[in-house]
Amino acid sequence: MRRLVLVVALLVSRTVMATDLPKRVGMFPTGGGAAFAMLDSTIDIAIRGPIVEATVTQTFRNDTDRATEATYIFPLPADAAVSAMAMTYGTRTIHAAIEKRADAQRRYEQAVANGVAAAVIEQERPDIFTQTVSAIPAHGSVTVTLRFDTVARYRGTTWELAVPLVVAPRFVPGTASGRPTTGVGRAPDTDRAPDASRVTPGGAPGAGGKTEMNLMFADAVVDVASPSHAITGAGRAWKLIDPKSDHDALVRWRATAPNAGWVEQDSDGGYAAIVVESGASLVRKAGAIRATIVLDRAATTRGDADAVMHPLVRALFESFTKDDRVAVAGSDTVATTSPADAARAIEAAWARPAGALDLTRALGAVKGDGASAIVLVSDGLVADDAAAIAAAQKLGVPVHVIGFGPSPNRSLLGAIATATGGTVRFASTADDLHGLAREVAIDAASPPVPFAVTWGALAASDVVPATLPRLGVGQAILVLARVKQAQRANARARSDVFAIETMPNPRVVDGATAPGGAIARRWARDRLDELLAKRDATATTAHALRYGLVSPYTTMVAIGTEVVVEGGVKHSTTVPVSVPAGMRWQEVQRQVHVDTETTLDKTKEPGDRVSKGERPVAKTPPAAEDTRNTRNHEPKKNRGDDEKGADRDGEADDSPRRPSPAPQPTSTLGGEATGGVMDVEIAQTSSYSRRLKIRLALGLGAGATRAAGATAGTLVVDGRLEVGYLTVGGLDVSLWFVDGIHAQGSVLASIARRGIARWFELGAGAGVHVTGNGFGPAGSLSLRIRPHLRGPGAYLRYDGALISNAGTKTGENTGTVGFEWTF
Repeated sequence: MRRLVLVVALLVSRTVMATDLPKRVGMFPTGGGAAFAMLDSTIDIAIRGPIVEATVTQTFRNDTDRATEATYIFPLPADAAVSAMAMTYGTRTIHAAIEKRADAQRRYEQAVANGVAAAVIEQERPDIFTQTVSAIPAHGSVTVTLRFDTVARYRGTTWELAVPLVVAPRFVPGTASGRPTTGVGRAPDTDRAPDASRVTPGGAPGAGGKTEMNLMFADAVVDVASPSHAITGAGRAWKLIDPKSDHDALVRWRATAPNAGWVEQDSDGGYAAIVVESGASLVRKAGAIRATIVLDRAATTRGDADAVMHPLVRALFESFTKDDRVAVAGSDTVATTSPADAARAIEAAWARPAGALDLTRALGAVKGDGASAIVLVSDGLVADDAAAIAAAQKLGVPVHVIGFGPSPNRSLLGAIATATGGTVRFASTADDLHGLAREVAIDAASPPVPFAVTWGALAASDVVPATLPRLGVGQAILVLARVKQAQRANARARSDVFAIETMPNPRVVDGATAPGGAIARRWARDRLDELLAKRDATATTAHALRYGLVSPYTTMVAIGTEVVVEGGVKHSTTVPVSVPAGMRWQEVQRQVHVDTETTLDKTKEPGDRVSKGERPVAKTPPAAEDTRNTRNHEPKKNRGDDEKGADRDGEADDSPRRPSPAPQPTSTLGGEATGGVMDVEIAQTSSYSRRLKIRLALGLGAGATRAAGATAGTLVVDGRLEVGYLTVGGLDVSLWFVDGIHAQGSVLASIARRGIARWFELGAGAGVHVTGNGFGPAGSLSLRIRPHLRGPGAYLRYDGALISNAGTKTGENTGTVGFEWTF
């Protein structure tokens, strides 16, 4: 019997350890039906030096027989400053206003209820936005125009502009929160990614619409090329097209050396910007170094991405000297050794699938000694950005990041480098991978090169970034400041002198929420990042409203004045996106899949719009710990917060509340879908009622009973009445047949906890056990495998009792394995 108890204990311990493993969330809905289409997107881009102003035109087409609301999750550059929006339906154009997020959402919901045309854009992450458009007429279309600003990056004599075109699938760690989801994505919100449903759009290969990108350079450029797309044009005008919007668009060119600057006049003075190049040497510092390479070989890195990653990793090992010492962590583990030995070990492991990578825990497991350099090679496709950044910071050393893949998480990878004082680079098939690897090795072996900017006669103030970040070999940064008066001048950084020229007057854009020019908007966006880092919601909101910027606290909303749909819009759907080109999506699906349960409302037709409180609820059990989203750019946002900022559990929450977009499609249950978009209606069910559903379980098991030194076979028939969802209480009644003829029984009050690991449930009970010649107190421990709350399952159970009979007490121990069905 001791062996049986040991087996139970071992299984329980393995189950507890399995709580460290995340639930995996699926991307690709199944089923059939009519999908909503985004007809196309056009991006018109104007480039002056590194300053990029883009206008995005999105056309939403409704091929159904009724007016609808559409929701589209899409990416922008991580530093995008969104400052204008206009909505056009028919011959009418509605310009947007910038408002506090909660205020904008209330006005939008009211417009939907009234059947008025409306659109709202919300920021989910620095590089992920949600566009929701309502009252799109049957067999009609609506066009939304956005303006955003970004910055081109300098890469050793070459400028590069990266424009993401699709939000790639992300590994969502943790267990579903059990609370109403906050977005329309394919993943439930989890304890470790509280906004997962807002950053995981549903999609399928080739599901995206076409994107046409037109570029116009203000200055003369040469060697215009794109390593990602076919690009055509001449002189200053160029064009590229992505028919499925399924990977990042990269454009590179050569222009004037980066020692240049610009200044523009504004109503409150002026703004100036200069480009400062790294002073880092192209020669590595002498001496041996220790380095740890964190490799990410998850499913999202396979396919075309592996054509970059594999030779890049080889080049990285070759960039170290024979005296250096290298360790490997992440998807593969190699103890500290010579670069050549580490390379051989990784080469041998490369052919074997590495499985999903929990980047946060991989970084947390790195054994930093405060001296070793860290090099992270990853696509960054995880959903718990804040935790990954925090784990990197705890290492206490710079993390030098190399990103790759068709649609990497540039926001997260850049933030890891910035937060740790490291550098970040992104690799593509057109790059000199050996040269890039050598630059990373130089950065890892050399201390940062400090620099400061002198603004001369401009009398600059409020410089951003306030703390200048580290620049790697061949890199540059745009530094901005407010000035008393816009005028031609000279600035200086190190020994370099910058001639500052005046910018032309800003052009008028429909729906602009502030009158400032491109440099003013760029300064305001960078200043917004610094306010977010200070976690000052009041100051951040005031700044975003003043400069007309979309932020985690502010939203753009455009609302018409005429009723388009009598009785309000009652139908809602989402726009599907493509799986990134070259990604092996079947493998991705297997690594990011989780089972959830939802309740479908049979009284409504698929696609009917649900109101703010009627969000679908994933019933995967949560883990015991609720890790809050602490990333500076991502204040914690919980739906259901009251007006005072307290969430449903009573915890104070000073972050902005999540607005309510369109209803979320489920990714694992019934409904209609084509091209990856679910079109289902989720019934509203209160949190209380979900957790108090009553179920009956009937089981049959077999095992052995040991009492008074003898062991006998046992057959057990078990019935259990239970109530609850995550924590389950109940009454358990068992009938035992010991040695085939001796009847016994027990009545126990039981309690169990679901979600110990994926489908596992750990339970215990206490009550009374009755035999043919006595009775006494009894207890039980159980480990159940239950894929769903209702249906088949299996269990492993231990029962112990102390039987009193004629003044004597006898211990009885029983172990059983069985099958059960829950109704």
